[in-house]
Amino acid sequence: MLKVHHVAVIPLFAIALVANAAPADDVQNLLKLGKDREAYEMGKSTPDALGTPLFDFYFGIAALNAGVPGEGVLALERYLLQFPDNRSAQLQLARGYYILGEDERARQEFSNLLAGANGAELDNINEFLDAIRSRESRYKPTSTAFVEVGAGFDSNINSGITAGQVAGLPVGIVILPGQVGVRQSDTFGTLAAGLQGVYPIAPGVALYGGGQFSGRYNARGDSDLFNQYQFGVQGGVSVLQGRNLFRAGTDLSQVSVGGQPYLRLATLVGEWQYQNDQFNRFGLALQLTDQSYKNIDVFLDAAKTVKIASGADARDSLLTNMTGSWNRLLAHPWSPEFVVALNVGDDKNKKSRPDLSRSIWGARTSMTMRPIPKWTFGAGLSYQNSIYQREFAPGLQTRKDDYKALDLSASYAIDRNWQLRGDYQRVEQKSSIGFFAFNRDQLSVKLRYDFK
Repeated sequence: MLKVHHVAVIPLFAIALVANAAPADDVQNLLKLGKDREAYEMGKSTPDALGTPLFDFYFGIAALNAGVPGEGVLALERYLLQFPDNRSAQLQLARGYYILGEDERARQEFSNLLAGANGAELDNINEFLDAIRSRESRYKPTSTAFVEVGAGFDSNINSGITAGQVAGLPVGIVILPGQVGVRQSDTFGTLAAGLQGVYPIAPGVALYGGGQFSGRYNARGDSDLFNQYQFGVQGGVSVLQGRNLFRAGTDLSQVSVGGQPYLRLATLVGEWQYQNDQFNRFGLALQLTDQSYKNIDVFLDAAKTVKIASGADARDSLLTNMTGSWNRLLAHPWSPEFVVALNVGDDKNKKSRPDLSRSIWGARTSMTMRPIPKWTFGAGLSYQNSIYQREFAPGLQTRKDDYKALDLSASYAIDRNWQLRGDYQRVEQKSSIGFFAFNRDQLSVKLRYDFK
């Protein structure tokens, strides 16, 4: 009888294994097809399979992908009780904790996986750790800093024009070769550094602030007239309420040209962002900027023999600008993100010079994607139209500018801290007054280190 009993049990056990494997296979196949919701529903329709390790593994992933992270975490925890060394399950469980907002447990799980990670898995883990750090700024003080060096080529370092007759001006008004307004090209080096911090003061409420420096140094000695340096500090408060994020703050910056303080900017910023869902974010921002120019000394010729006062302080103005934006993230392995923005503004001269006051409107569209691990590619198009309030000079036409720009970028994440980036920009500005019409090509390569 004992032998008969064992003979009878063996086929019954095999039948049970096959029965439990079938739902797991069904869920797995749907996941491979990208049908996450269908995979989750299939799993829910076979509750008897819950507790079977293979089924728990695939059902847990399906639940996470379908937006039911609580069930997914429970299933993956059950699986790991049986197979605690399965890295794939550990990674999925860490992702589940992140989705649930359990940042400390997610960080611990991701950190435990770092030692043996490489390639795409290492990149994935680091992305989650960075996202956790960013999200922690809601409830604990955080800070980041960076340094960056670069080099490049600029076909028109001074946004100059070609020598000869100036369009839109009376015959005889010409730009002579050797004058400082003539288009010049050069190679250049760049240096930048910055620090940012967030300090929460109440649930959903945080103070933010930071500062940065950037400098650009042209290679030729006679091009140092156009070297630029910029210092800036900013600070404010952010409030997170549900899907709404509000920011209000100030931004102060100083621009120097040729070693002389040239422009001081003091900006008040108000911003609202609405996260409609995981794929769509809308924003509206209002900026009020006081632009104060300095009457610096400038040379009329590249040889630096004739110096005059620039008279730039006549350009002091108050700039008001409003921008609306839409960010769209697509559910695709390349993680493509599109941004569309529209802006309108008014730049009002404060020195009773309506010929320097203008109305502005513009648009920008851009996209980024990651088709290859560690690589991010981007492209953007910008347009801005400026119409001035009065003719450029008595008897001449009103100044109208059309600014267009194309920018391309490619960045490579060497590791979590180091990034190598290449940028290209093509700018074309048409103007009814030829002094302000130019085109420009810039190509640069930058190496950046982020302190995290």
